[in-house]
Amino acid sequence: MCMLNRRTNFLLNKDVLDKLVKLSRTRNISMAEVVRRAVEKEYEEEKELETRKKAIDATLMGRLMSKGKIDYKELINYGRKY
Repeated sequence: MCMLNRRTNFLLNKDVLDKLVKLSRTRNISMAEVVRRAVEKEYEEEKELETRKKAIDATLMGRLMSKGKIDYKELINYGRKY
């Protein structure tokens, strides 16, 4: 883990704060550590999904291009999905 060097404040409603306190007590870690782990997990999942999407797009584009003759209409329709 990297060295912590920035302080942040944010507001939580009572229900979220209660869950955070409960989690920190059951796991025997600070509330700040619970938040850091949750943020890190969310960021990693997002990064993984983006990597998978790029791999799928590359695979699909490769299939479209490997037919020998380029089907421009198919390429245009593929691009319109996004």
